[in-house]
Amino acid sequence: MRLAVCTALFVAVLALLPAAPAAAATSCRSADLRYPFRPGGPKTFGVFKLRATNGTCRQAHRVARTWMAEFELELLLGRVKLPRKVAGFRFRQLPPNAAQTYRLRGRKAARTIRFDYRVPSG
Repeated sequence: MRLAVCTALFVAVLALLPAAPAAAATSCRSADLRYPFRPGGPKTFGVFKLRATNGTCRQAHRVARTWMAEFELELLLGRVKLPRKVAGFRFRQLPPNAAQTYRLRGRKAARTIRFDYRVPSG
């Protein structure tokens, strides 16, 4: 009887404790992963809103660059095929929030990388 009461009390106390906060995403620079539509124009295409959770910006930048290279190679070959795996990360396309934009999330264990990839329409 005493064990049941202690167990119930312990469970009640655990339920009242706040949950561990989720790791905050770190915003990473991605200006060098962008390109202009015409030479000398504004860099309006490429990787935007690069974020890393439980990882480093260096790693997120490397993975985004590799994803971008694989995707653009497929475009040059005449196929619109989004890479599913890059550097051990499994990528998933999220619902778009803008025209000509792929929203992507890559996961590897507890690490998450997110970015938007804008493509030109010409």
